[in-house]
Amino acid sequence: MINEQNKMMVGFDLCYDNSQLTVYSQNNTEPITVSTALGEEQYQISTPKDLFPLVEQRAELGTALLSSYFKQCFEMLPGVKTSQNISIMVTMDTMKGVWARAITAALEMLDIPREQIFLQDHLESFYYYLLNQKKEYWSRRSALFEYKRDEITAYELSIDYHTKPAFVRVEKVSGIYLDAKARGDQNEKQWMKMKDQLFLNQCQNMFQDKIFSSVFLVGKEFDKSWEHTSLQFLCSKRSVFQGQNLFSKGACYGAMEQTGAAMIGDYLFTSPDMIEQNVSMPMMVKGKETYHSLISAGVNWYMANCKFEFILDDTREIKLYTKSLSGEEMLHSIQLPDLPKRPNRATRIRMEAAFISRNKIKIRLKDLGLGDLYPATEKKWESVIEL
Repeated sequence: MINEQNKMMVGFDLCYDNSQLTVYSQNNTEPITVSTALGEEQYQISTPKDLFPLVEQRAELGTALLSSYFKQCFEMLPGVKTSQNISIMVTMDTMKGVWARAITAALEMLDIPREQIFLQDHLESFYYYLLNQKKEYWSRRSALFEYKRDEITAYELSIDYHTKPAFVRVEKVSGIYLDAKARGDQNEKQWMKMKDQLFLNQCQNMFQDKIFSSVFLVGKEFDKSWEHTSLQFLCSKRSVFQGQNLFSKGACYGAMEQTGAAMIGDYLFTSPDMIEQNVSMPMMVKGKETYHSLISAGVNWYMANCKFEFILDDTREIKLYTKSLSGEEMLHSIQLPDLPKRPNRATRIRMEAAFISRNKIKIRLKDLGLGDLYPATEKKWESVIEL
């Protein structure tokens, strides 16, 4: 499919100081991270210093700046003729609602269709990266150590094969601080030795009584000049990898998965942001009562949305049906006060449904009338459903 449509899959790791860009197209055998210097592994692209404050203040200028930054980065991609050929997964350390809205709006300003825009956090990017590697690296547990801002955070990826699909979890195990307070008055040589020992203790505590297939070290602060005993311990009976572009590559693999260019198989990443409800709407289709699916469980809440139009039957309310993965069922009713009186099936309604948190759905409804006989009133209704 990617060859036929000449599509380009992009993974974008958006970070406070520097961001990264990884791309996959018909010219590649695997995702390639874009370098800012020809022939070198210079992956860091400076992020505008005002970007994060402006977006988190919900300023319109923040979305415009983000769109401009995306455009600047896309100009580094080889062979891009139109942004409509791009399917993009943007990943961040934590994907907040304000960022989900800003990223989507910024990319739509560049004419990238919403259905080609995907979002996830770093831990899900780690999942996509790892499960696209050799199975021997993730057949058991895998460890991720991320070193940034004077802290090493340890995560454990595990797979529950007793479910179908198999549930994959990435959970935080521990964190250690290697800041000025921890260093005290030690000289450089003493501090390097102590860092090594503190990291070794963290690894030993994590791996105690557990078997890990692989270990991944992310962060430029990891430096072999101080990782002596800790690195020896990690490399014993485990595959160890170190690099700086894991998250952008994982995002690219995620975009490939979403568009069908890659297939992990029967696995489901159980993110804390994942919704557990299927949302549908009872309606008549060809004379038979059925449930029209709106949003399916198993996606992150900031990606769970839909928009569609329907003809209203002889009623002044909208009903939605939710069913959780555990089997809990609920019927929700949304009243339409002040809806004009019209004959049966003479009112067209536009509905927009979107999760605004893991357990809340915002519903927006608009009266579109029906042709010239029953003109639209532009009346709007809004409701928030708590699950």
